[in-house]
Amino acid sequence: MINAELSHCKTLPEWYKSIREQHEEAHGHEYCHQHDAMQKLMANCDSYRELGTHQGASLAAACLTNPKSVTAIDIDLHRWRPFENVFRDYCEQNGIELRTNEMSSHDPKSVGPTDLLLIDSLHNARHLVGELNLHIPYTRKYVVLHDTSILHGRPNDSLFQVVKQYCEQINPWEIKEHNTTNVGYTVMENTLNV
Repeated sequence: MINAELSHCKTLPEWYKSIREQHEEAHGHEYCHQHDAMQKLMANCDSYRELGTHQGASLAAACLTNPKSVTAIDIDLHRWRPFENVFRDYCEQNGIELRTNEMSSHDPKSVGPTDLLLIDSLHNARHLVGELNLHIPYTRKYVVLHDTSILHGRPNDSLFQVVKQYCEQINPWEIKEHNTTNVGYTVMENTLNV
């Protein structure tokens, strides 16, 4: 993923428009389609938590739906920090509680209740198993996972296979959507709480 040039942006809507345009120009039109899926789901959610923030494109997409709270978890937030004020200003103006945790998504302290969880972190099957086992018990409605079709430019469905196996073993979770365009994304749904 590219690191977008965003220093010219003053507001979060402007920032999000710019980062999405740059991502789609560099990686293809469908690269950010998980944002669209996530934003539709957020209409039914009050809280959002993400594992893997990078510069914050998905975090911005979530904030722009105006939930009550958003939480960003990343082992290293240095790529997001230059834009922190743009996020905090928007959240303050719209009554959104914004939390950040600079830690591993495997750290038990990274866990917390949420309606929608986005996983876009290490993109490793073993790591994903640990994230699901740790975070799913605290996720009420949805999990959206990015990069479940192509990884590092090559076809790779290992993350999707983890999700599929998890849903086969853990009720009431099921796969709601599996999109394979570009790098792909997958949506898991808790059928008891939706």
